Amino acid sequence: MILTANEKNILRFLATRCGEEHSINEIGKLCEISPSGAHKVLLKLKKEGVLKTRNIANIKVYDLDFDGETTRSVLELAFLPEPVKGRVLFRANDVQPLRSVTKACLLFGSYSTSKRNPEDMDILCIIEKKKFTTVKNVLEEVKEKTPLPVHEVLQTMNDIQKNITGKDPVVVDALQKGIVLWGAREIVEVIQTCHQKK
Repeated sequence: MILTANEKNILRFLATRCGEEHSINEIGKLCEISPSGAHKVLLKLKKEGVLKTRNIANIKVYDLDFDGETTRSVLELAFLPEPVKGRVLFRANDVQPLRSVTKACLLFGSYSTSKRNPEDMDILCIIEKKKFTTVKNVLEEVKEKTPLPVHEVLQTMNDIQKNITGKDPVVVDALQKGIVLWGAREIVEVIQTCHQKK
């Protein structure tokens, strides 16, 4: 299955909204997609077994459906790293030393957008608690070699679950809009756990 940009956008939006259900209009507005475009995507994903619906009065609301096997694999596609180019490629190369000591890494904030001259780079890394000191040491090396300030958000699997559930704006924004450099499977594992706990 190949996902369109709108499908990825909606899936990542729903993934970061544990315990919430949204109507077509809400999803369209919050994902900056027309209601008819959102409706088309939601119908396709429901047909594929990725979404479940229920009616509240006369409004149909949508959420991820982890009861089947499809949702996890489709969600991994939404978080799969895409080929990076230009300035993002250079920064992705700068943080590569972190790959061996982290479970996942996302580039987010101004550097991941089309902002012309970002002043810093934000990364979110999912780590194991026992590797915290090692990650910090590698991160210091990365910061020395990177030509602009690096601001890190280090999260264990438990930390990120709590922050998704608690709707922490930094973590939610990074997961929804950030550029995944590695760790799609681990990100989806955390999201599935959040959705199944609700």
